[in-house]
Amino acid sequence: MADIGDKLRSARKAKGMSIEDVEKITKIQRRYLTAIENNDFDQLPGDFYVRAFIRQFADVVGLNGKELLADYKSEVPEAKPEEYVENSIDNKSEKIKETTNSRKGMWRSYLPQIATVVGVVLVILVVYIVYTRFFTGTNQQSANQAENVTVSSSRIKSSKSKTSSKNKSTPKAKTSEVKIVSLGNNSYRVSGMKNDRTLTLGTTKNEVWAQILVNGSSVWQGTLKASGKHSIQLPQNVNNVSVQMGNSVSTTLTLAGKKVNARNSTNPASPMTIRFTFTGQNSQSTNTQQSSSTSQSSTNNVNTQTQQNQNTQNRQGTQNTQNTQNTQGQTNTNQNNGGQSNR
Repeated sequence: MADIGDKLRSARKAKGMSIEDVEKITKIQRRYLTAIENNDFDQLPGDFYVRAFIRQFADVVGLNGKELLADYKSEVPEAKPEEYVENSIDNKSEKIKETTNSRKGMWRSYLPQIATVVGVVLVILVVYIVYTRFFTGTNQQSANQAENVTVSSSRIKSSKSKTSSKNKSTPKAKTSEVKIVSLGNNSYRVSGMKNDRTLTLGTTKNEVWAQILVNGSSVWQGTLKASGKHSIQLPQNVNNVSVQMGNSVSTTLTLAGKKVNARNSTNPASPMTIRFTFTGQNSQSTNTQQSSSTSQSSTNNVNTQTQQNQNTQNRQGTQNTQNTQNTQGQTNTNQNNGGQSNR
């Protein structure tokens, strides 16, 4: 016949449970459960706990704890009466009562001190309320007097201020504001750029390698440290700017004080290039250059046409001269021939 530990182990395995599962349900430490399965009852705190733990163990794995203890009465030690009394619920409740009574006595001893502290806090609170109301009322009166004086003086000056404001009000000069319009694919069109021509690239957390190209030429490249920034001033003849970054994990970018999205939300660790195309004054200067080029080419065409006309006239004059000379030569020849025939 198997001993009680083997029977408990077999029942536990039949349930598909581990020692940890039984520990979670019964709240009995696993070392005690293992000792019970090995029939090593000396590892438990006492005989009372041996019987109590075996009973709980048996109930969890599907056995009847009372019947199991009765069947293996010879193997399981009997609890001593004094040990049972010591661990009984009534005995523990007595200890709880003693602890509770001692705590009540402690609170009673501290009651005078608590009452004194509460009284001092109340006195301070009352003094603070009286002080606040008194000085708040005084300040309010002085503020009302000052407001009355201000209102009366403002009424006197109101008519003058209205007329003077009409005369002095001049239309503010219209200042063109920088506009940055997204064209998609990290490309932007910039217009209205005036005095503020600052391009600033920065990073917050991570290092990033970057390069800035203006009109196709590199003006700066390097590695920005964490929390680092680098700024450049764009020239007046800027047409396009490219900002190349090794990654955009924590990069920031501003142009003329305006923030531009400098982060690849899909893959921040991959390289990224942001392109700017500038219009406005730059395009006007470009159109002026194109117009001057067109006028110059027109002038060249006129000169070329004039030269061609002159060449044509010279050729025609030379040909006419040659024709005249040929005609005269032929006439002389005919005259000579006529003279010879008369002879």
